[in-house]
Amino acid sequence: MQKVKRNFVGENNLTRKAASFRLATEVVKSANEGTIQKVAQAARMLAEFVNNEYDLKNLAKLESNHMEDFADNLLERLDSGEISRGHATNIISALNSVFNYYYRDDLKISARGYGLNRGTRFNNTDKSISDENHQKFSEYLSDKFNASGDVRYEALRLQVELQRSAGLRFKESALLSGKELRKNNNLEIRKGTKGGQLRTIDSTEAQRKLISDIKNFRKEYNLTRSLIPDNLFFKEWSRFAYNVVKDFKRETGLKYNFHGNRHYYAQKRYKELTGHEPPVKAGFSKKNPVKEEKSFEVRLKISEELGHHRIDITSYYLGRGK
Repeated sequence: MQKVKRNFVGENNLTRKAASFRLATEVVKSANEGTIQKVAQAARMLAEFVNNEYDLKNLAKLESNHMEDFADNLLERLDSGEISRGHATNIISALNSVFNYYYRDDLKISARGYGLNRGTRFNNTDKSISDENHQKFSEYLSDKFNASGDVRYEALRLQVELQRSAGLRFKESALLSGKELRKNNNLEIRKGTKGGQLRTIDSTEAQRKLISDIKNFRKEYNLTRSLIPDNLFFKEWSRFAYNVVKDFKRETGLKYNFHGNRHYYAQKRYKELTGHEPPVKAGFSKKNPVKEEKSFEVRLKISEELGHHRIDITSYYLGRGK
């Protein structure tokens, strides 16, 4: 049976209750009032997120990277106790029903894949950015900078190196100035953190060298606040960064997402602290269980370095062993 193409509703401002309710009424064939309300609330939540983070008002312009970031945001809210696991699962289910209706399978996300599903099951999926893909993206940014002289490309290259080196969130790394590195070599991260909560990291020599490069770059190109050029707001910077990722995929056929660098950092730290690969890298399965030693202490430390509060959240980054 051939699918009937439907135009994905995006022209309305879905942050408004009336608009989200109209969308939900169209999508929910059963006309069940409770289901309509759940779909409307989920659509409104997604619309508010992408509007706040990317200044994106039209959901027809959604990309898979936006949905990955939205899933990460749900994970952050689950970690902070703001929402329950059941609520997160319901939100994803409701949004997937919308994407099903409009045949946008590219936007669907898996609650289990992001560690948001009910129960204890977990899909050990490696979401880190490989060294090879990261190197190609870094070279892509350098080539763009050298060809155009546009400092945004070099600023973004330094930002993703910072994410990869220190496990920072996209916003945290974008807002970093270099002053966060104290004389005692502690790296104090507050800007861009959840609720402005301070997080202290014992910096490494490599991180200190990178921060020195960032400070020199900012000085050379007169960036007075952070890695974001002075004429741009964070929303504009975010939009530029995600458009670059989109261009990179179109020109090279390779996918890249910023949050994957936090996965890389967590996995690297796990290997540094334990001497072996995390379960998500070690090919864990029921037939091939991975026994972890001192798992609690290691996972707690990594969780704190990532700015989380519970160790079970690290299963999303590291997988689960026996």
